[in-house]
Amino acid sequence: MAFTLVAEPSAVVAGALRRFLENAGHEVTVAGGVQEALERVRELAPALVLASVNEGFDGEALCRQVKEEAPAIPVLLLYLPEEENPEARSASAGAEACLVGPLKRATVVSCVSLLMQLSKAREAVSVVRTEMQLMQHQLQGQQQGTGPRPAAAGSSAADLEFLKRLLFMEVKRSRRYRYPIAYLLLEPDRYAEVLAPLPAAQRTSALAEVLRRLTEALRDIDVAVPFAEGRFIVFLPYTPYEGALVVAERLRQRVKEVEAVPGLTASMGLSVFEPSAAKGQAQVSFGSLMKEAGEALRRSQAAGGDRIEGGRLVPVE
Repeated sequence: MAFTLVAEPSAVVAGALRRFLENAGHEVTVAGGVQEALERVRELAPALVLASVNEGFDGEALCRQVKEEAPAIPVLLLYLPEEENPEARSASAGAEACLVGPLKRATVVSCVSLLMQLSKAREAVSVVRTEMQLMQHQLQGQQQGTGPRPAAAGSSAADLEFLKRLLFMEVKRSRRYRYPIAYLLLEPDRYAEVLAPLPAAQRTSALAEVLRRLTEALRDIDVAVPFAEGRFIVFLPYTPYEGALVVAERLRQRVKEVEAVPGLTASMGLSVFEPSAAKGQAQVSFGSLMKEAGEALRRSQAAGGDRIEGGRLVPVE
């Protein structure tokens, strides 16, 4: 469920804004302080934030913090009638728009609805662009005869950036719409001994076969991509912990089928976020998920490899 966050210290004003929006079909949550509002942003990833700017509430400071932590969330600042430069101040704070009191129901509802539509359109365009870029890069590798290429074997900072953008958006969506997601970091065991010494063409072919085996074992909505030399990310949307374990075990067996390197095995680090079970640990991010998966991968390698480590508990950043 998408939420609108109303950040306002006055119970009377917050109540009026809440009624305006709920009568128009919006889900609303209210925060009376800046710190409380930030916690709600991290926990719920609201679709939009309405923040007052007055003597009792620094909505501009809240806006700057929101834009630093979650730049895609639109912010609507609400100013008092006597404010002379609301547009300049709101733009300086990074807000998408502002309203000046007295606030009327029709004005508030229409502005919120328009900002939400704009945000959804931007998000959809960004996701499509990112997915198209990913497909183009994989296609380029295939046309060059190397198959889907390992990220470190000729990728640029832009390659990694668009991948991170896609995964970041999926984390945000999972918080907003409350569905589970899973990340799996996979690396062939004894990579430095088994694969690194191979000629470049043979090594690339082996890694491409690993990626092909992984992709064949996944759903259409799942994503498996090279992340670094010899390391792969597998992203599983709408997948709780138990389901992720089943998929990870299937992938572990598929790695053993790689013909280019007989006897190949892999270590796996799993990280799962389940919003419905997160309670106080909902401040999940792409970085925290990848950190957890990376640490789980190292535990798997330290234990001898050919195993899956990790769980559903994600540390709060």
